[in-house]
Parts: sequence; C-alpha cells; structure tokens
Amino acid sequence: MPDSKHIPQRWHPLARLALFALAYGVSTWVGKGLTAPGERVSAMWPSSGVALAALLLSRFRDWPALLLVALVVNPLSFAPGKVPSPVSFALSAANALEALTGALLLRRYVGFRPSLERVRDVLALGVVGALLSPMLSATLGVTFQALHGRFPWADWASHWRVFWVGNAMGVLLVAPALLAWATRGLEGWSRARPWELAALLGTLGLTMHLAFLLAPLDAGFYHPVSSLALPFLLWAALRFEARGTAAALLALASVVILHTLAGHGPFATGPQGSGTSGERVVFLQVFLAALASSGLLLAAALGERRQAQEKVSHLNRELRQSLAELAAAQQALVDRERLAALGELSASVAHEVRHPLAVLSNAVAALTRLARPEDNSTAWELLGVMGEEVTRLDQLVHGLLDFARPEEPQLLSQPLGSVVEGALDAALRSVPGSSQVRVTRAVELELHSPVDAQLLHLALSNVFTNALQAMPQGGSLQVELRREVREGLALARLAITDSGPGIPPEVLARVFEPFYTTKAAGTGLGLPIVRRIIDAHRGEVRVHSTVGQGTTVVVHLPLCLATRTTSAA
Repeated sequence: MPDSKHIPQRWHPLARLALFALAYGVSTWVGKGLTAPGERVSAMWPSSGVALAALLLSRFRDWPALLLVALVVNPLSFAPGKVPSPVSFALSAANALEALTGALLLRRYVGFRPSLERVRDVLALGVVGALLSPMLSATLGVTFQALHGRFPWADWASHWRVFWVGNAMGVLLVAPALLAWATRGLEGWSRARPWELAALLGTLGLTMHLAFLLAPLDAGFYHPVSSLALPFLLWAALRFEARGTAAALLALASVVILHTLAGHGPFATGPQGSGTSGERVVFLQVFLAALASSGLLLAAALGERRQAQEKVSHLNRELRQSLAELAAAQQALVDRERLAALGELSASVAHEVRHPLAVLSNAVAALTRLARPEDNSTAWELLGVMGEEVTRLDQLVHGLLDFARPEEPQLLSQPLGSVVEGALDAALRSVPGSSQVRVTRAVELELHSPVDAQLLHLALSNVFTNALQAMPQGGSLQVELRREVREGLALARLAITDSGPGIPPEVLARVFEPFYTTKAAGTGLGLPIVRRIIDAHRGEVRVHSTVGQGTTVVVHLPLCLATRTTSAA
C-alpha cells in the first residue's frame, strides 16, 4: 500500500466529490460521442480512466461516495433528459466494479504511486488497470447488452473486444494525465517550461490534424502519417517525463480518434479495405495503445534515471560534506595534540627558566644600583640592555605559563561595558605613545554576559594592546559594543577597529597560531591566548584586515538575557 504522501488531498472532500461528478459526467458524454457509426461501444471510454484515477487519488473512506456517484451519473449522462434503462445501470455498475477492482489491486497489492515516475507503476497501471480490470466490465457489460437484445449473441466476442479495448484506452490515455498532474502539477518547473509544453501540444495537434486531414484514403495502402507523432512523444518524454507525455498522448488520441470517426486518415478504412467499423476501431485502438505504452514507459524510465542522478548527487554532496567534516575533525585533533604537547613543553621550560631568570633579574637590579652612569657609561648601557631582555624573558615565561595552564573561567553575570572600558584603559596606560591615538567609544552599558571578568580583561587587554601598537605614530581606535541577534540567539558584539597598516593575507591566516609573530619583541602567544579565553566563554573571535586600511577584531559573547540597549559615546 502506498505512502499517504503520494495521495494529494488539497481540496475539501465535498469539493472533490463534486469535481469528480462533473468530470465523470463530461467524460461519459465524450465517450458516447466517440462511438463509431453502427457500434454500441465507444472507441475510447474516458470514464474508465476518470473513475480509476479518482479512486487512486482518494482515501479509502471516500471510495463508497465516489462509486455511488459513478453509479448514478453514468446513466444520466449517457441519456440526458430520459429515464435510464436497467441496462444503463448495469453497465454503470460494471464500470464501477472495474474501477474498484483495479484501484484495490493497485493500492493494496502493488504499492502503486500515482506520479507514474517509476517503470513498475506504469507496468502495473497497464497490466492491472488496462488489461485485467476492463475484462471484468467488458464481460459483464456485453453480456447485459446481449441479454437485452442489443445485438445477437454471435457478435458477443467482437463487441467484447471493442468494449474491453475501449475501456483499456480510457485507462491508458486519461488516467495517466489525471494522476501525473494531480500529484505533481507544475512542481519543479521553471516559468518557461509550461509555455514549452503548450507549444509542444499545439504543434502536435496541428501536425496530426493536417496529416490525417490530407492523408490519402487508399484501401490497400496505409499512409505513414501516424509516425509523425513519434518525435513529439520523444520530446515530451525527454523534457517533461510523465506529465508531459500523458498530456501529449491525450492530445494525440483526441485528434486521431475524431478524424478517424469523421472518415479521415489511415484508420478510416480497415485492413485491405474489407474491415468492418468494429475492426477499424480496434485497429486504431491498438495503434494508440502501442504509443501510450511506449511513451509512458520511456517517460518513467527517464524519471527513474533523473531520480537516481539526483540521489547520487545528493549522496555525493553528503559524502563531500562528511569528508570535509572528517578532515576538519582530524585537523582539530592534530592541533589539540600538538598544542597539548606544546603546552607540556612550555610548562616545563617555564618552570626551569623562572628561577634562573629571577636570579638574573635581581643581579641586574643590584648592579644597576651600584653603577654610576657618569663613570661607567658603557656598563650602564649594557645593564639597561640586560634589564630590557630580562623583562622580555619574564613576559615570555608568563605567556608560556598562561598558554600551558589555561585557567577554567568562573562565569558570573557581569556588565560587559565595564570590563571593556577597564581593559581599554589598562592598554592605554601601558602602551607608549597611546596618547596620540584618538579613541571613539560606542558602548551599550546594560549588556550583561556570563564571563570571568579577570580572564576576559586579560584577553581584551591583549587585543587593545595590539591595536595601539599598530599605530605608533598615532591614528584612530574605534570600540563598539552592541547587542546582536544571530540565528535566534542574543549575542554581544564587540568590534575593535584600528587605522593601522593592516595585516597581509598570508600573515592574517596564521595570527592564531602559537609562537607565530611578526614583532621583533613579540612572543606570538597574545592572540592564541585571546582565542582560548573567548572559546572558554562559549564565544568566538575573528580578525578582518585590509592592507593599508586597518584591522578589525570582532568578539561575540553570549548574553545572559535580552536587555535594553543604551548607547554611550
């Protein structure tokens, strides 16, 4: 039994029932008009296709109402303005039983999908809906007519054949169009695609109209005008699959049947000019059945091929995404292992260096106090150099310790504005020449975030220090703190922008690598420590820079709750 998602239920049940009654009545009237002169059965009975499609597109609970409508509408439409005869109701019951049998077999035992995008669905519709089920209605219908003297029993077989093929043609030509368009409609089509289909149908109809109208009537020779339909069916199958092919077949059948009944075209005469009207109708039906079967199977095969390609493309995208995620995970693992080893080495080196470094610092300080600048100018200069280098080594050791043994942040709700202002003031005091930098602040004071104020102060001080050091001759520093909503989450966005020389792309790609620096006196640990602290706060930090225009460091941190924002210059 098919999944319910393949059964469209767009309209109210009463609206669907009214639409079915209208379609069934019109198709019955059309089927009556397609009856050849001297025949009591139609060359194509569209009602069979309408009834089967309605049942396949409806829930099981709607079937009794649909079958009751079919049982009543058929006799009334076949003889409008007259009291239907018992034979009419018997024929209507036979046709309803045919639709019920076909729909039940397709829905319950075949797993039929109305979209007709699989070869198995087209084969099932052809075998069950067009071959087996019409045999039941043909047997019952022709027998009822023979019992009431509509024709001699000797003609039972010929009438049964036309009845059966007529109902089968209704299923093959009408049901696919209703099923395919009801399930898919214009889904997946561009704006130009419906116009292309309209051009196809118009060209097909005009071509077959002229071909059948102008084809010579020769009892012994069948003109090959019927082959003109093949390119159009190939066009429909290749470009529009089941929907376009079903529409093209229905248009082709309409033109061909009408011309044949009017005495035009190669099917207006029987084989060798000796066929009866029934034989001519069967000859036409076989032609249409062959085209319908071939066209629908080709369209289904192309549809399956397209679906397979889409599935392969989807799997390829998923595979590429998985490989990218795996590569990123492997790289992250390698980075963590490398950083862990580096941290252990840094801790060991820092531990071994701290004591000798403290001794050197004390010795330099003592010598500096004992030396006289006026008598020992060279020694005094050397002591100054030694003091600077000792200070730099001390900063390096502290950086190694901070990097090797990161503290676990104690997150408490803090006003971010005060932390940012404190870090900025500390950097302005510590960087020489910062008085020449013009600082612009735009800080929302009421933003609160779960942070460790001491660690965040350290991280932001490093960022501010880098920005100020990038402008030794002065410049402008812009600090903006505001609330931002991204993907439904409330975040604090801190942007620190300097007007320095900017960072080249090859350097920008490595700014967060430990021990990578372009400064003569730098350690290369400032920004790695900043990232580690921000990551520990469940935030993120990014650096954007353009050579010659400056650098912007953007920090995002989660907010405690949505607060009212206040801007302060």
